[in-house]
Amino acid sequence: MPLRNLLATLVGLTLAVSVLVLAPASPLAAQDQEEAIAYHGWFAANQTQDNTKAVEAAEVYLGKFPTGQYAEFLTKWLAPARLARLNETIKAGEVDAMLDVGGSILAKDPENLNVMYALAFQLRRRELMASPKSFAHAAQAVDLSQKTIALVESGKTLAGVQNFNKDATLAWLYQNLAMVEGKDGASPKAIGLYEKSTSLSPLDPAIAGRNLLELLSWRQASYTDAANAYNAFPDEERGATELSPEVQAARAQVDAWADDLIDVGAAFVALAELKGLPQATRDKVYGVLESVYKSRNPDDAEAAGLQAVIDAKK
Repeated sequence: MPLRNLLATLVGLTLAVSVLVLAPASPLAAQDQEEAIAYHGWFAANQTQDNTKAVEAAEVYLGKFPTGQYAEFLTKWLAPARLARLNETIKAGEVDAMLDVGGSILAKDPENLNVMYALAFQLRRRELMASPKSFAHAAQAVDLSQKTIALVESGKTLAGVQNFNKDATLAWLYQNLAMVEGKDGASPKAIGLYEKSTSLSPLDPAIAGRNLLELLSWRQASYTDAANAYNAFPDEERGATELSPEVQAARAQVDAWADDLIDVGAAFVALAELKGLPQATRDKVYGVLESVYKSRNPDDAEAAGLQAVIDAKK
């Protein structure tokens, strides 16, 4: 099931429960007037269907009177009401409020996969994949993604989703981790996370395609740096019959990064051909790939063998 179609089920079937429920009678005659006032705060908000205020009032009441006359009732009312409130914050794009409400649910139900999934997905959608990207809640995105991964890998599935795709779900969660880990540039850990994500959903353009482009960008930068370092040696040193150890090492670095770039570039072009990705993007990557392939294979000036490299990735 595509990610965009899951949003309606992310916070579970209980969202369908009405938050305007039959309540005990108004407690104006209650002996404890402080408790009566606290309860009436919830009662009034619920009567006007102001779910935000009603949730807040119920939490205030339960905080002050955990064993009060209406504690059992409000405890049962609060669970679906919090889910409804979470849904409201998601629809409104209120990230801080969403995390606050979701956190209060998870504090009571720490393995609620639907809520955890919803929060991780919304941080991905609204921040990690925004334009421009935001890492304002990067720590929360990592924590939620890691916890969701642990639950999914243990065999837990989303409530209300019949065709839950475990691998595709894990793929975008690992991609979340990779984006945060790589926010300041390439690192072995970020590269490993992108590769893990790709391995879980290798034919999904939104996952594998994005991962491969990120890896390609990093490898192209490393290749360019290595080539510049090699070209900094004088022509006579690079063209000498017997190369110095320094020139040999520099050339080896260029070749190593070229091989890595060819590997990732060929994988992307193969995916682009299989999935019909935009021609402009495909052509841009192919141009880089062809240039590096030719430099690495000077005997194949027409890059005749390049398509075989690409086909091997399909």
